[in-house]
Amino acid sequence: MRIAVAQTPGVRLDQWRETLALIADLIRRARRLGAELVVLPECVWPAYCLGSEQAYRAARAAGLPTPDEFLTHLQQTAHDSGIAVCAGYVEERDGRLFNAAGLVDATGKLLGVHRKCFLWDFDHDYFSPGESIEPVESSFGRVGLMICADARLPEIPATLAAKGVNLIVQPTGWVNIGTPEARSNPQPEFLIPARAAEFGVPFASASKWGVEGGTTFVGSSLICDAEGAVLTQCGQRETTVAVGDVELTTPRSPELTESERAALLSVAEPRKPRADLPPIEVRPHLTAVGCVPDAPCRAGALEIRVPSAFGGHARGVFEFRGSTVTPTGSEQAGVIAEPTADPIHIGEVLVGTAAAADARRFGALRRLALQGVHIVVVFGAATPTQLLRTRACENRVFVLGVGLEGWCVIDPRGQVTVAARWPASASNPTSIILDVALAAEKNAAPRTDLIAARCPDQYFF
Repeated sequence: MRIAVAQTPGVRLDQWRETLALIADLIRRARRLGAELVVLPECVWPAYCLGSEQAYRAARAAGLPTPDEFLTHLQQTAHDSGIAVCAGYVEERDGRLFNAAGLVDATGKLLGVHRKCFLWDFDHDYFSPGESIEPVESSFGRVGLMICADARLPEIPATLAAKGVNLIVQPTGWVNIGTPEARSNPQPEFLIPARAAEFGVPFASASKWGVEGGTTFVGSSLICDAEGAVLTQCGQRETTVAVGDVELTTPRSPELTESERAALLSVAEPRKPRADLPPIEVRPHLTAVGCVPDAPCRAGALEIRVPSAFGGHARGVFEFRGSTVTPTGSEQAGVIAEPTADPIHIGEVLVGTAAAADARRFGALRRLALQGVHIVVVFGAATPTQLLRTRACENRVFVLGVGLEGWCVIDPRGQVTVAARWPASASNPTSIILDVALAAEKNAAPRTDLIAARCPDQYFF
């Protein structure tokens, strides 16, 4: 199936006439490129950064068409152009405003509407959250709709995958968290490809670019296949349409243990990581271990040291050994050579552990985050970096990877601070200081708590 993403600039509420014309033009352009479906950005109509509900109501009083009138226009354009359309818009419902997205088929029929469940920062100023995560049936398959920050919570795409979607479309407005010169957002950089790969479902994400109401968007609209490969991607500063040919697939259902499922669906309040901790030290080293004759006698290890005032010189050594290594005799106290069932206290720092295979699934590290860990040590460095970055970013924890080939450190924003091979060298630090208190801050943006804002009663897996 050929899908298009249409990228639009930031706009003001009073530019609604120009916006309507641009939307119609981009839809027609997508059809000329052979697309059967085109995705438009979050609140492409009439704007995303409303300023306030009062500003929106004033624009309506001054002649801004109603959401129903916009949908009628969208349906007519889809019908006339012979293409299905998904577009984000401001919805009025029961006296409240919602950040919504509608899917219209090529005959002009409205198939379904999704309301953004996980609100981002200024969304709270005027939008109410959606209360359900349901696929939409179409002639080309079962479609999952997500809006922007919905993708930040792994439970939302996991629910859509568990309900059998063949495609996920995402009207979005990726906000710049970098600098004006080097614009950045984790979703197009690694998170969306990781979601596609984990759940085995294609993604089509259409973003805004430029400035709207003082907020800068990064563009970067993209289409991924079911393995997470980016088929096409727009630039950061352009109004354009991009197309990609995807195979609609049967998704991979989320892989969860019963304990993970119980933790993720529990409505109990998550444990918060302790925030009043000083920075700690992580020392990497290649160590010799007791082994059977003729077997490799080495292990990659990360040693975590906590200041004396917070644990009495507490330390733990996390050691990854090759499968042929068999330890003999007594081990040094504090050595952890394989994942443990429960988090470990090193002084007042709470450390979780996971095997590389478990880090490929969202549930293992999510469960640890709900238990209040600051750090997760992943044994085995073969896990794709974009997945480790996603695990750190979606849980706001440090992820430390240790294997026989090397080690890595990823901070709670998903940024790689160390990715090095053994042994230590000038380009491979002999130690690194981690400000573990950062893992206690679960907000990806103001009022955007990735743990506290979860809604387990909406999830299904």
